[in-house]
Amino acid sequence: MKIGGMVLVIACTTSIGISFARALTERVRELERTLAALSSLGTELSYSLAPPAEAVAKLDERETESAAFIPACASLCRRGKPFPQAWREAALMFHGALSQEDAEILAGLSDTLGQCGLEGELSSLEHTRTLLSMQLDTARARSATHGRLYRTLGLLTGAFVIIFFI
Repeated sequence: MKIGGMVLVIACTTSIGISFARALTERVRELERTLAALSSLGTELSYSLAPPAEAVAKLDERETESAAFIPACASLCRRGKPFPQAWREAALMFHGALSQEDAEILAGLSDTLGQCGLEGELSSLEHTRTLLSMQLDTARARSATHGRLYRTLGLLTGAFVIIFFI
């Protein structure tokens, strides 16, 4: 009975550490999906010359594993919300595993997408991609170092609790 409790304590604390590490990894994946979506959006805008709302709708239809905010933005546009407002709202409210800072960078695109010419939109997309690429590099480094730390701390915390109660 006692050994079963010890195993359960270690399993619980280790799983908590693993879930924290997984959150870091999920942010990295979401940033990668976001960068891919922004690249696809830039390509769609430059080749089809469609308005941003139509380009996002096409991305939503075409992409199966897109960034979390793309379907939300397309849905808001279909409901009649103006594109810049829909983009900002989708980026801030449906950002998935992105941090609030990442979402703010993404939401900043609402100032130019649909508001200026194609060159301005593409330039703004490239600037946002650069900023998010820097965020991705930081997130990867943090995931590598802190992820290992969280998993190890989970295991060691369980061991400490067991030793404390023995």
